[in-house]
Parts: sequence; C-alpha cells; structure tokens
Amino acid sequence: MKYNVVSPFEFTYPDVWDYATGSTRADVFAPRGGYACFQLLLGDRKDNSVSVEVSGLPLGVAAEVYTMTPVQVERNHGISEEECAPHYPERKAPYWLYDCYRTFDGTLDLTGEAGGLYFALKVDANTLPGDYRATLTVDGEDIPVDLKIYSVCLPEETLKIIMGYSSPAVVQYHGVEPGSEEYFKLEEQYLAMLRRTHQNMMYTGGIRSINLGDNRWDFDFSPFVAQVKRYMAAGMKYFNAPAIGFRKSWSDSAINLCGAGIEALSYEGYCYLSQYLPRFREVLIENGWLDNFVMGIADEPNEANATAFRALCGLVRKLFPEMRLIDAMSYGVLHGALDIWVPLNAEYDKHMAEIETLRAAGDEIWHYVCCGPREKGYINRFMDYPLLSTLYLHWGNYKYDLAGYLHWAANCYQPGQDPFTLNCPEHHNADAVCYLPAGDTHIIYPGKDGPWMSARLEAERVGAEDYELLRLLAEKDKSLADGICDRVFRSFADVEYDVSVYTAAKRELLEALSE
Repeated sequence: MKYNVVSPFEFTYPDVWDYATGSTRADVFAPRGGYACFQLLLGDRKDNSVSVEVSGLPLGVAAEVYTMTPVQVERNHGISEEECAPHYPERKAPYWLYDCYRTFDGTLDLTGEAGGLYFALKVDANTLPGDYRATLTVDGEDIPVDLKIYSVCLPEETLKIIMGYSSPAVVQYHGVEPGSEEYFKLEEQYLAMLRRTHQNMMYTGGIRSINLGDNRWDFDFSPFVAQVKRYMAAGMKYFNAPAIGFRKSWSDSAINLCGAGIEALSYEGYCYLSQYLPRFREVLIENGWLDNFVMGIADEPNEANATAFRALCGLVRKLFPEMRLIDAMSYGVLHGALDIWVPLNAEYDKHMAEIETLRAAGDEIWHYVCCGPREKGYINRFMDYPLLSTLYLHWGNYKYDLAGYLHWAANCYQPGQDPFTLNCPEHHNADAVCYLPAGDTHIIYPGKDGPWMSARLEAERVGAEDYELLRLLAEKDKSLADGICDRVFRSFADVEYDVSVYTAAKRELLEALSE
C-alpha cells in the first residue's frame, strides 16, 4: 500500500506526494483534554472504498476519522505576480487543496488515484499520561502510531472567540425550512463544531421592531431570547448584541439604525433608541444575561463617519450605561468611543503605541482578520497561505495580551458561491463591491449530511489551545513562555513556517507544563 503520514500543521494537496513532515509512521502527542492528529495520504487507489481500524489506544482515547475532500483555490486574489514572495502565496493558483474534512463513510474522495484521511485522537482529561504504541490498520496493512500524552491538562478557556454563524446559509445550502426541526438539528451540529474550536461567543439577532407611528415603537424579543437560550445550551457563554447602526455608503458621514432604517442622530432616531435600549436592558436583566453581552455600534467605522460614530456611542451609553461597546475597526479618530477595541492585526502592529494607550485607560484590546490584511508577511486564515498562518492567529493573542479574536465568517457563503469549487466570490458591503481572498467566507463547509470541518478550523482549535497553554506556563515562568512564543511568533508579520520548528516549540511547551 502506498501511503504517507503527514503532520496536521501543513496543508496537503491531491497532486503532491512528498512533504517535509512525511513519514511511514504517526508520531503524535497531546495534552490531556486535547487531540493528537495526523493526515494519511493514500496513493495508487483503484477504487474509493477503504477499511480503517485503530487498535491499541489507551483507555480514555477515542479515534475520530474523516475523509479529506479536495476543494479548489481558483486564484490568488489580491496578490499580483510582482508581489509574490515565499509563502505569499503558499502555492500559485489554480489548484486543489485538502481543506475539507468530511464525515467518514468508508470511502475516499479520489483525485486520480490519490485520496486522504484525517485522524483526530481525542484524549480524555482523565487519561493516564505516558507513551503508547497503537496501530492503524488500513485495508489490512498496519501503520505504527506512537502517541505521547503529556500530564498537563488543557486549561479552561479564557480567550473570547467569535466567528460569524449564518443561519440563512444553513437554510439555503442544506435545503431546510427556517425554524424547522431539521434546521435546529443542523444548528446544533454547526454550534458543536464551533465549540470544538473553542468559540465561546456568538452574534445574536431576532429582535423585531414594530413601528406604531408618531415615533412610538414596540419590540418583539421572543425570537432573540429563544436564540440565546439555544446558543447557551450549545455551550456558548458570551454574546454580541445586534448592532445599533449601519452605513449606506463607505463615504457617508451618517449612521442609520438597523431596526428602523432612520438616521441614528436624528430626532426620530433618538425616539427609537430611547424606547429600544431600555427595553433591551430589561430583557437582559430579566434573563440574568447582562454580564454576558457586549454591543456593536456600527461595524468598521472610518474617517467619514467617525464623528457620528462617537456621538452615537455616547447616546447609547446614556440610555444603556452598563452595556460594554465593541466594534471591529481600523485605527482612526475614535478615541474614547468603545470599551473593547478590535483592530485588524496589521493595524494593531502598525499603531501599537496609540492603541495601547486605550488599554492604559482601562479598555480591552482584541484583534481580527477578514479580507485583510492581504499584505506580505501578515498572517491570515486564507487557503493560499500556509496552514500555520491560521494557527498563529492565537499566538498573537498571547504575544500581545489580546483578550479576544473576531472573524466575520464561519459559514457566510456569498450568493451563488459553491465553497467546494469557488472560494474567491464577489462580495457586497454597503456600496463597495470586491472579490474576497480564498477561504475568507467560511471555515466550515456545508456537507451533504451536515457541516464538515476544515483544516483551518482545526488549526484555529490548536492555536486557541496553544494560547491557553502559553498563559498557563506564563503563570509560573513567563520568561520561558515568552521565549517559546518568540521562537515561532515574533509579530503578526514575522512567524516561523518550518513545521518542525513549530512542533518542537509545542513539545517544549507541553514538557515544561508537565514537569
């Protein structure tokens, strides 16, 4: 049997066989409560059926198996031929990439005679630490699996992570009715997948505004309350309240109210907000949710609407003083407006001194990525960047003590997009139209039997776990934790892409915590 065991920390492709981490055996490791993972590439396949058995695993370790499904990166959108550099992009498009991990059903997704499987060995928190030898049997042939379980237990998560979940996309791509039993079953599966990667915060909606005339409004919060209860049942702890406003144009100085469609700073806007915000506050207090929520004002404020944005923040503070305000933003004249600042990682890198003055005044700092930064060196979760680029996003959280991470899209496929073949779709935002870099719209795929994971989603999980482990080590030896971090992550624009160097740093981190 022709096979190749490859590290889970580098992308693999159906038309590439040799990798720096390739081996004839799986040498994997994990903390207690974590996962030990590897990819298995299979060649010279005459049919797509495959038998798989994992034996010899210690008590408390269970094997999850997934079929690796190739998806197309049709172009390196946003990178010109003149700008190309090592890892920028990782590979010149078009090509097919093993980013999707679908439910294993005894078959491979073959490209020619090549296919692949992804193995995730889930280690229970109570598993006995030690070195173990297991066996993976594929079509009757044995592959050795060396598994090291470190004594350190994965800490409770402290990092706040939010990626946008789209219920309309679930409805459209799975062909179910909104609010149906089939929809809610799928929602549970999507939320479970996000929890697997340690997402603990959700955008919320479902508040209906009812115009009674004469600047009088009523509100139906029942869909919103039901939604939050479902999200909590799935393990989510924190929530971003529905945004207050939106822009009609990137050059417009005005901000309009999401629930009413009127200018936020008009008299009519004040009448609306003076009725909506106190009612919303009552709903949160009645349900005991006040401490679980933050609120966005108007996403990505810019120079054109900065004055209106700051004034609107002040109005919201008057009407709902306990609510903490948050927004994704680039650096600009917004000082004093927010409680939680979420700059692009490149904006934080370039304006660190100024942004840190906000922290010094008592504010909280996160970071985010979206269709940008698309600059040489800066990490993002794009499909044509190295897989480690996605993983390192949360090393940035540790390096700069950033308390949260935001991305607009977990499954926000654009109109007409097939995420298995089209990954640079057209995107509309207010009056701006652009094409997105590959993978920006999603990190979960709409599978035939439910949501399917991605290699990037797994990299997000590993990075989030690394963040907690680095924090844990820093509590007892900060200089050691910082030294391990600096070995692979120097800044958002300077990271180590040699998988063996990252793997060695990760092992050193686990060993230091297991002493």
